[in-house]
Amino acid sequence: MKITLVLLGVALLMACSSPQQLNQSKTTLISVEALKSDFVQLKELLDSTHPDPSFTMDVEAAKLHINKLSEELNTPLSQLEAWKYMAQLNPFFSDGHMAIFYPKLNKNYNQHIANGGQLFPIDIRISKSNKLYVNTNKYESLDIMFGDEITKINGSDASDVIDTILSRMHGDSLIHRQALASDRFAKMFWLMYGDSGAYHFEIYSDSKRREVVIDGVFGESDKSTFTIDDFLNRKVLNNNIGYLRIDRFYYPPYLEESFFKFMEETWLLFKQAKVQDVIIDVRTNPGGTDHYWQRGISPYVASKPFPFISKYKVRLTERNLKLGPAKGDLGAIVERPYKPLIPVSGKENQKIPGKAYLLMGPLSYSSTILFLTAFQDAEQAVIVGQRTGVRSCTTGRIQPFKLAGSNLEVTIPTAIFTRSAGAVKCHEPIEPDIVLPVNSAEPENTIYELEEIIMKQRIKS
Repeated sequence: MKITLVLLGVALLMACSSPQQLNQSKTTLISVEALKSDFVQLKELLDSTHPDPSFTMDVEAAKLHINKLSEELNTPLSQLEAWKYMAQLNPFFSDGHMAIFYPKLNKNYNQHIANGGQLFPIDIRISKSNKLYVNTNKYESLDIMFGDEITKINGSDASDVIDTILSRMHGDSLIHRQALASDRFAKMFWLMYGDSGAYHFEIYSDSKRREVVIDGVFGESDKSTFTIDDFLNRKVLNNNIGYLRIDRFYYPPYLEESFFKFMEETWLLFKQAKVQDVIIDVRTNPGGTDHYWQRGISPYVASKPFPFISKYKVRLTERNLKLGPAKGDLGAIVERPYKPLIPVSGKENQKIPGKAYLLMGPLSYSSTILFLTAFQDAEQAVIVGQRTGVRSCTTGRIQPFKLAGSNLEVTIPTAIFTRSAGAVKCHEPIEPDIVLPVNSAEPENTIYELEEIIMKQRIKS
């Protein structure tokens, strides 16, 4: 992002506002003084909470942009406008765990849906070259095909829309931000541009441009309560191959017991079905807490205890002092090797006899990265997928804060984990053992392809 984008920031905020976006009519404007105090607080939090900001970002450049935004701010803003302005810092943090968020976004988004709001209708994919492509076959009746390029939305160039969204998206890298923005496009479009009811598109395909109007879709509000089946799926495929999909490694307390019960039943089912090899699908798993995979997967897959990480660096917050293992003074930074191994005993009768194939994707993150690297470095599983935009050593133990002036939310990691293979590979993405492009529009096709690969691997061995 260039400095000129920052200098034009406040004017662009007003242009992006929409009466159908969020009800700001009763919102008191936040004073320039209060907003400027947020920038001071943000720098203080970065210095006092993060164990080593230079691990992910150019600290000097990040602080330069914090100062620049503060200096150029000369008008009061609503909270939404303040988020649009301050969120331009997110790309400079270069970390999916550190970002400035609009508070209660999901609540407001769900309320918009409940009020009959119409959402951006097309599933899209942002390419590495920042172009926007149709990522669904849903609109073939309108002659909009999977892979067609969207060049304009409601009269605006798609490239400008992408820049507006990506310039506020967090993530480890541009590729990671593109993946997150693709996944959250409808919500981000609503937040930045509002609800236009009908959406006007310019589509480019077969060297021709044409215009199409599609009504926004009436979405479904997020659930307030869940069952474990909302996040997990299992089945036995052909040729004695088991399939287990895990969409997250974090659950509310009322689902924790359900998770481990589901896993116990899954491995028992695989044993009874004489499953030889298993596919564990974490393509859309953003992470969570490590004990879910360490207890729910490792004992059924790994042949021996294996390392979790090689070392950690942690800021000793009150929470981290409770969690351990590091001890010391509050606020201190501790960096130490980590020796304990992940235990795998106790489930010998339910272990699969063959291999585990861990299928990763561009949205695999956080604890899922620790899961993948631990198994890969110990040669306890086969990693399948393609290189993503995510570092193979991850930050973690996120600490949330509220910025006092605007009440915007900011999250800052308090720990850095180095994979078992060591720091040499830390800033590179995971290299899959088997390269297999992920088909996001038809994810089942990827499973079929992996089944064929597994059969070939059996013949080789």
